[in-house]
Amino acid sequence: MASRQPGLPRAGSIRALIRPQKQLGASICPFCSIAPTGRARQRSRRDVSSRRFQSTTTNSNNARAELEQALLDLQKHAPAFINLSRLQLALQGLRQTPGRESVRVAILGLADGSDAGKAAKNVLRVLLADPLKDEEVWEQQLKDHDPKNPLIIRVGPPRKQQQGGLTISKTNLLSEIHVSSAEWNGLNLELLFMQVHAPTTYAGDVSTQGVEDALLVPTVNIPSAENRVTPVTTPVHKSLLVADGLMGAVNLTPLSVLESKESILTAVELKGVNKEQLEATFEIFDVSLADKGVGLFREGPQNAMEYNHLWSASNVPALVTWLKSGISTSDDSTKPVVRQLITSLLHNTLATIQTKESGKLSKALNSATSSALGSKDLNEGLAVWAQKAHAELQDELDLAFTGHRWRKLGWWQLFWRVDDVAMLTNDMLSQRFLPTAQQELVYLTGQIAEFARRSPKYPQPVSVSDAPKQLGSGELTPVIPVTPPSALPKWPGHIAFTRRYLQDETIPALQALAQRLVLQSLGTSGITTSLAGLLYVSSFSSTVFEAGAVAALGIMWSLSQLQKKWESARGFWEGEVREEGRKAVRGAEESVAEVLGGGKLVKVSTEGTEELDKVRKMVATAEDALSRMK
Repeated sequence: MASRQPGLPRAGSIRALIRPQKQLGASICPFCSIAPTGRARQRSRRDVSSRRFQSTTTNSNNARAELEQALLDLQKHAPAFINLSRLQLALQGLRQTPGRESVRVAILGLADGSDAGKAAKNVLRVLLADPLKDEEVWEQQLKDHDPKNPLIIRVGPPRKQQQGGLTISKTNLLSEIHVSSAEWNGLNLELLFMQVHAPTTYAGDVSTQGVEDALLVPTVNIPSAENRVTPVTTPVHKSLLVADGLMGAVNLTPLSVLESKESILTAVELKGVNKEQLEATFEIFDVSLADKGVGLFREGPQNAMEYNHLWSASNVPALVTWLKSGISTSDDSTKPVVRQLITSLLHNTLATIQTKESGKLSKALNSATSSALGSKDLNEGLAVWAQKAHAELQDELDLAFTGHRWRKLGWWQLFWRVDDVAMLTNDMLSQRFLPTAQQELVYLTGQIAEFARRSPKYPQPVSVSDAPKQLGSGELTPVIPVTPPSALPKWPGHIAFTRRYLQDETIPALQALAQRLVLQSLGTSGITTSLAGLLYVSSFSSTVFEAGAVAALGIMWSLSQLQKKWESARGFWEGEVREEGRKAVRGAEESVAEVLGGGKLVKVSTEGTEELDKVRKMVATAEDALSRMK
């Protein structure tokens, strides 16, 4: 039976608690730079309460402090591997009270020569407008605002001596609007409105990570002197990219395939067209219908039915749903958008590490003087394959773990899908676990065989059954291969080997755990319900409400245990799949490199490898703390 390959330690290993460092200085982004003095004092008081909260709470908040320290270590020791602007935003969220973090959302108009800036501005106005009130001052100010100039909108309760409207900061940097809305006030929401140019993705000019960074860290030009501007990066948690008309839809088509729907959403204003007609991957809306509906409702409640019809036909509710998703929480846990930001940061850091490793191996391979097959084209081909394989691993697994199959395995759907766990996870691995990289590896080894005029023997992955066993005297027993040499592939089999290991070893364990948790939950619920029934029947003093309370308590406790254990198991399995995939790509790369090096293992400089391992361990520490943070 195949077994797990040896590698770096898992992220779930025991680590000592890390004490939080002192906070860094204030951010210089426009959101913070133009805030009034009163707001700064409020933030200071909030930071003090947050520190007190962290010092008096239990393990989940210790994990929050550990995560903050791990991110600070990445900022200090690995600034070249992580996006520092998004890192500052993540640190700011961790220093705030859990469940009360500030959320930044960018509403971006696609500056492609169309009227997308005006469309984005109208979307922003309709999203925040309250149909139960007459038109407010800030709405007229937003209508008159020039879309070419960036604008900050702060949403919250009314300020004293200020009833909303357009204001200019004391430093005259950017325009700012304060909006008070009963629907949005409690979410600590801040919005950035501006126009941007879409990053190109044709011919591989910009990677998926580059597109994500461009849209989640937009650059705002701040006037610094006469006819001069200073570009300032403004990180946000989520971005809504709005285009207008048919040309806007054409410009958004390549971006819609690359982006993460949770963090980036693309939408096009097309009148008289719905999403099903175009089979589009982006949202389609008609803001004029929503605007008309709001106006009719403000005229009187007799227009409520017409308002509801126009509001639904405009498809603006889909944008509202996306905007609200992840920016609130029902308890004192961390907001999902903050967790999503940190997860994305760590994944991108691992991708950068993998790219560095591939580059170092390619450089070492090119400089090897004892190479028997090492042509420059083959070495470059191996480097390109490794880079694409790591990128495919990250992108495909991101799609798999945010896709429909994985969502079907949510804890609350486990009662009727418990027998589908193995089928759904097997389908995910078969379709998303490095299928293209495995095919391209076969093509690369075919080029090597053609160049060498023979079929080299590639080092294959070894299972625990194949490893030599040590006797009491220190001698090794003879090795009996499980797989006969004739059945071994003529290319590195690390990817297929790892896929089989995950399917044969980890998926059955996940299936068994799901069945056990469901049985435990049903058993506990049944016992408490029976106890409640006996309590009601055996005692005249117990009412049906008291018995129902006992039954409800048992059911809620069993469901909470099911949710906690199953979500933890799902997160662990997701991390294991990513880690095993990384090691599979690394093992295949080293196997080909050994053949190109004339049968000798090509060694990478120890100094660079130790640095990358150190950064990877810091990322593992952060992932471990993130998984334990409430």
